[in-house]
Amino acid sequence: MSSFPTTGGQRSTSDDTDTAGGGQNSGVEREPPPIAPIDFVPAQNASVPRRLPGLFPLLLLCALVLIGLALWFLITARAVTIVVDPPNANIDISGGPSLSLSEHVLLRPGAYQLHISAEGYRPVEIALQVSKADRQQHQIELEILPGHLEIKTVPPNASVILDGSEQGTTPLTINDLEAGRHDLEIRAERYLPVTEQIDIEGRDQIQAREYQLAPAWGFLELATVPSGAAIFVGEVEHGATPAEVPVLASGETVELRLPGYKTWSRELSVPVGERQAYPVVTFSPADGELTLSSVPAGARITVDGQFVGVTPAVVALAPDKKHQLSLFLDGYARASRQLTLTSGEQKRLEIPLQARMSAVNVTAKPAQATIYVDGDYRGSAPLKLSLLARPTRIEARAEGYVSVVRELTPKPDVEQSLHFSLQTQTQARLAKIPASTTSSAGHQLKLFRPNTQFTMGASRRQRGRQANEILRDVRLKRPFYLATTEVTNRQFRQFRAGHSSKHADGNTLDTREQPVVNVDWQAAALYCNWLSAQEKLEPFYVVTGGAVTGVNENSMGYRLPTEAEWVWAARWQPGGAMLKYPWGDELIPKGKVANVADRSAADIVRRSLPGYDDGYVVSAPVARFPANAKGLYDLAGNVAEWVHDYYSIAATLSPAAQTDPLGPDTGQFRVIRGSSWRHGGVTELRLSYRDYGDKPRDDLGFRVARYAE
Repeated sequence: MSSFPTTGGQRSTSDDTDTAGGGQNSGVEREPPPIAPIDFVPAQNASVPRRLPGLFPLLLLCALVLIGLALWFLITARAVTIVVDPPNANIDISGGPSLSLSEHVLLRPGAYQLHISAEGYRPVEIALQVSKADRQQHQIELEILPGHLEIKTVPPNASVILDGSEQGTTPLTINDLEAGRHDLEIRAERYLPVTEQIDIEGRDQIQAREYQLAPAWGFLELATVPSGAAIFVGEVEHGATPAEVPVLASGETVELRLPGYKTWSRELSVPVGERQAYPVVTFSPADGELTLSSVPAGARITVDGQFVGVTPAVVALAPDKKHQLSLFLDGYARASRQLTLTSGEQKRLEIPLQARMSAVNVTAKPAQATIYVDGDYRGSAPLKLSLLARPTRIEARAEGYVSVVRELTPKPDVEQSLHFSLQTQTQARLAKIPASTTSSAGHQLKLFRPNTQFTMGASRRQRGRQANEILRDVRLKRPFYLATTEVTNRQFRQFRAGHSSKHADGNTLDTREQPVVNVDWQAAALYCNWLSAQEKLEPFYVVTGGAVTGVNENSMGYRLPTEAEWVWAARWQPGGAMLKYPWGDELIPKGKVANVADRSAADIVRRSLPGYDDGYVVSAPVARFPANAKGLYDLAGNVAEWVHDYYSIAATLSPAAQTDPLGPDTGQFRVIRGSSWRHGGVTELRLSYRDYGDKPRDDLGFRVARYAE
């Protein structure tokens, strides 16, 4: 800081000195020296403030920008209400500016992240999307933290069951229980159980419970003659008589034991908290004790006619009394003894048993089958066995055959014979197939196992033979079921309710039990598939667009019989002979044996059988005429029958017999077999007669078949 001299206000140093010293010049007035300028020297480290040009306008600009941003935020922000349960939760919002007001938060549209926490609740991170709507509300409920349950009981070591699950024994802390109501059960041996519902508050809090368990017993006073007997309640000793002991209200075993006397035992109970006195117990002298065994072991024991066990066993015998002791074992003679024991006496007895044997001669087919007796190998058949006279399990085994087991009780001193006829796996499987079955529509079907070779067709020399009756050999191996009767109108109408078989020259063909007619081959095949569906069988016929286009040869569903099956069923006889007519070898039948063109039908058929009257102008109800030797009805007469095969007259080029043939793969017509009520000539009445067609007729029906495996 600059300093300046002031007038009359300063003196030089020399003047001061002279005056002080009282100098020589005192009293002499001098003229003051002239004023001279002094150089300005700034004070060291002193700063001189500078004025910043334009500071106020800059501050003003910043303030205006901040005010503009605030106004922009207020204009573009949306009011977002966030409702949280619990209401005292802390909410942190990240992802952009926010302004909390009393009931909502101002947020601009966009994505935000909420972190919400509250004491006792599980914190959450939630993505929040703010839309452009003016007011938005979001409700969030926090999950309550699990709670903890601390349980103590008097007495301790009680079992704790929570919500049906075993948790452990007291004292016990069960952690991390969901908030809410839980079922609690506490059990302790010999104490009454405690059951209650407990509300767990959660929020990581520990809830403590203490239970005083109530005894589940009363007290029983016991006395004996003589006294001093040891008392056992449920195998726990409680001193000696006389004494008062705890006994459960639910009941438990009380035993009194005194050496030299029989143990006294009863199932007793005493109501909770009560005291009762039991009548004085007078002991009986102890039984004798017999340790009994036999050779071999396992014999049944009776004492004085009462069953008491199986050897080896310890048997109690009343003292000083003669007892009848008997042993029984299958295959051995009865052994008996008389025995008397004194009180408390102990004795051992072993009784050998005498075997009773029988001879059994075992044979088998195939020979050399191995024989097992009660699981033990005995040799190969034929074999003579020496067996105990008791129920015995004898088994025959052979490689490639199904084992057979027989139960036999050999008779003592009597020689017996036993024969086994073993079956191959295939034979055994076939044997299990039922001999007959009934379809869901009421068809009775019989099982046939032809397994034979025969010749279809007829010799050229046979009267009435047609060119399509070519002789050819076939073999049937696959077992099959064949319906005993033709399908009736009643059965077919289950498939097509509106079907009518119509009439012939005013004679009805439409009664319930007459065979269905006026159906083509397709309708017959579709009926078979419908029948399979009713019984959940895989269909035999492949259908495309409502028409049959192929077959599934492995199916056991219903189908039409093959031509070879029909011929075998109608013609084949034991020994291989083939029937010419349904009733034998002569054209004119004896008696009413089939419904063919007889004299009653002469007015409506082209040719009738001379002198024959079967009693029906047109078709008869099924099974009105005798069945053939195989139990099948109307294979000839009544109505002709569609069979499965396409029609062909070409002979096979192979000399070998065809096995289970299904006929040609394609063709225009289907084979028709058997005569009908319209047929009366020698050609049609022969069982070798073959017809064909693709159109319905009033004398043409069908029967069903299916493979058995």
